[in-house]
Formats: sequence, structure tokens, C-alpha cells
Amino acid sequence: MKINLLSSSLLILAASLLLSSCFKRDNADWTFTQDNAVSSELFQDVYKQVDEAAQSDGNLKSCAAVTLSDTLGNFPNTVTIDYDSACLGTDGRLRSGIIQAVFSGRWRDEGTTVAIELQDYSVNDYAIEASVTVTNNGRNTLGNISYTVVVDNGEIIDPEGNTILWEGTTTYEWTEGERTTFFTDGLAGIRDDVYSITGSSSGVNRNGSIYTSEITEPLIRKLDCKWITAGEIELTPANGDPRVINFGDGDCDAAVTFSFNSISFNFLLP
Repeated sequence: MKINLLSSSLLILAASLLLSSCFKRDNADWTFTQDNAVSSELFQDVYKQVDEAAQSDGNLKSCAAVTLSDTLGNFPNTVTIDYDSACLGTDGRLRSGIIQAVFSGRWRDEGTTVAIELQDYSVNDYAIEASVTVTNNGRNTLGNISYTVVVDNGEIIDPEGNTILWEGTTTYEWTEGERTTFFTDGLAGIRDDVYSITGSSSGVNRNGSIYTSEITEPLIRKLDCKWITAGEIELTPANGDPRVINFGDGDCDAAVTFSFNSISFNFLLP
């Protein structure tokens, strides 16, 4: 799905920001927020694909081929999720290429690490590259399992050929659905999972400008929805003022709101 923005509105927005913000160059660039929101969504989707495969032994992947390098339960074990040239998931996203994940232990066991590599991988014509490492931290003070996810050398090429660079470290707290599994409740045992995500990132937008970002209100990822459903990110360009990305109030939709200097507009995630 392509971002739906009116060029005339963007020109007016850019002019307003430029005139009202001490002429900081990056204040006139709206692409920071779009590029960061898309990056956050797509790299979270990589985690989701591995999470679903790990919890169901690959049984959720209706059109992808899932193979293991060793017998189930032996570690280290490499899980390969092969979407081939076109795999339309039950979430309506078209994926291609390969996700390869090397598990040091079971997904739910404290201390397990998962090293993820992407090979010619794309989602809805967004080409994605990165090295991703997931670490199971065990239970936090609330008794919830949490995972640290580190994305290194992330690169996204959008359908128009623009390049976005992104790196981040986030913590996924498993807040709902841990008691049910694919093997106890079928698909519903996976789809009832909810994660609360905190952390920070940095990147370079399509125009070559650097930024940093911080999750200021936890992002909510429900596995029965293909998008982030709530939360906020504050993004600060290297030569500009902070702006806010709001992912909504819990509804399962693609809408995201960008706000800066009392101006706001919506765009849609892929």
C-alpha cells in the first residue's frame, strides 16, 4: 500500500514549517516521520514472522516453506522461512525472499538468542535488509517475558526506489496471551498475543538526512493485527525540531498521525 499524501498539502506544510521554525533545514522535511514509521512497522513485522514460526513450528505459514536444519528440539537450529517469489499471507501482505533465523534454544527459554538474516526479502514491494538479533531476557518484575531486539544495518528501499537507513534497539514485553499456544488453542493461541514495545532508533531518511527517535508511549503490537495499534514516537532530526508520530488508540488500521508545530496530517502504513 503506498502512502496517500497530497503534494499540494505537503508544499503548504513545508513552507509553514520553514517560516515558523527559525529556518532549520530539516523542519521543512516531512519524510522523516513517514520513513521512521514505515521502518518501525516493517522491522517489527520481521520479528512477528519469526515469533509465529517459533511458536507454531512453522504451521502458521500457509504459503511459505519452513524448514529446520536439525531435528525439532535440537540446538542450535536454523529455521528457514522461504516465501519464494510471491507469498500472500493471511494478513494480506505480499512477501518474497527468505528469513533465516538461527535459534540457540527454545523461543520461550530465558537466555535464548535468535540471529536473523534477510535474503532478497520484501514486503508489499518494500525491499528490506538487516541483521536482527533477538534475546529472551526472561521475566521482568511484572512476571512478563521480554525480548530485546537489535536491528543493525537496516535498509529499506521503497516501491519508488528511495533508500531509508534504520537501526534500533527495542524491548518487547509479552503482556497478553502467553498462557495459550498454537498447540493448546490452534491459531487463536498465537493471535491473542500482545506486546508492549519500548526503545529507540536512529536513521537516515530518503533525502540523506540523519535523525534519532525515542518511543515515548509504548507501541502496542497485537498479533491479530498487521499494524502497530497504539503508541507514540518522538523523532528529532539532526538539524530540526522534534516531531511526534502517533499510531492511534488501539484500532487495527494503517492510519498514523504526524504532528509538528500545531500542524498534523495522516498517512497510511504499508
